[in-house]
Amino acid sequence: MPTPLTLRADGNLAVLTLDDGRGNTLGSAMLLALRQALAGAHGASTLLVCGRAKVFSGGLDLAEVVPLGEAAMLAFLELFDATFRDLIAFDRPIVMAVAGSAVAGGAVLLACGDDRIGADDTGRVGANEVRLGIPFPATAREALLAGLGPMWGAHAMLTGDIVDKTEGMRRGWLHRLVPPERLLEVATARAHELATAPGSATGHVKRALRADHLERVDREGAPRRAAFAAAWVGADAQARLGAVLASLKQRG
Repeated sequence: MPTPLTLRADGNLAVLTLDDGRGNTLGSAMLLALRQALAGAHGASTLLVCGRAKVFSGGLDLAEVVPLGEAAMLAFLELFDATFRDLIAFDRPIVMAVAGSAVAGGAVLLACGDDRIGADDTGRVGANEVRLGIPFPATAREALLAGLGPMWGAHAMLTGDIVDKTEGMRRGWLHRLVPPERLLEVATARAHELATAPGSATGHVKRALRADHLERVDREGAPRRAAFAAAWVGADAQARLGAVLASLKQRG
């Protein structure tokens, strides 16, 4: 099976490109590859994360996870939590270069960035889990609160809104928009700029900012996974998720 992402060096940057040939969905293979890439990027001064030209990430791989029973979903969530805990704890700057949409789990991935630059295109952003009848794992909740702040993070989770990028920038999902053809150029320049800050100072600041979030992740991870898995296999969530999956299959 081809890898769903690549990791390469650009000077003192680590450049991580998600490209599964489809929607960059977060299935087991993508999550495992993300964990391995994060481990491989720890020596870099800055991490730049890019998606495909038309999509950053469409969230969980529904074809893989909708059919899972409760026990299997719990096992998947352990991998999800481990991956996103690594992202939250990554102590160097993370720059996100976002072409196309970042929705659901893809929006949670976006929120893990410290500087989030979007292509000014028709893509949309938002975390719509509540509208699908499912709660948030502790890592997803804390990533959104850390990345968007308490006001917009809570708003994103409670409303499930998916919005265009201009509105997404107002709500804190993105820090600026640039012409699509300049996205990689601008994001790479920003990553190089952030890499000039002393790593010890950046690491200290990020660890301090993330400490409370990580403490809650470690304390609440298991019960939140159990709540998520129980909701996931419930009749209401399965009906809503099944309808989304059917719609995606119809679109090809």
